[in-house]
Amino acid sequence: MKKMVFFVAITASFSSFAGKSQNACMLEGSFFIMGQKVEIKDCLQNNGVSYEQFVETCNGLSNGATAFGAPPAKITYFSVCPAKLTARCDNLFGGALSAVYYQRDPKALTDTEASCKAGGGKWTMGR
Repeated sequence: MKKMVFFVAITASFSSFAGKSQNACMLEGSFFIMGQKVEIKDCLQNNGVSYEQFVETCNGLSNGATAFGAPPAKITYFSVCPAKLTARCDNLFGGALSAVYYQRDPKALTDTEASCKAGGGKWTMGR
């Protein structure tokens, strides 16, 4: 019995630790705005907020699609955002977060870049 309790405690501790190493969340989904279908594939990179606040932010962004009548965006956690990006906005919220974009058309990129810079972010195009 003691071995089983020890195993469960170690497993729970490892799961908690492993989850906190996931510092990037990919948001994927689609919704309609003014008759236009919008596909999102964006990643948020944690650069310094608490893990709990980071997960709360990812969940909040995921649920934003419901305002347009769509289901929440799918969330996948990674240790870092994947490469092959379209653009990136660093230093969001005083440097605590970075947003990485994968599927943006030129018009959306222009709007996103303006929003990034207005919020004090540093904009870079993908490589």
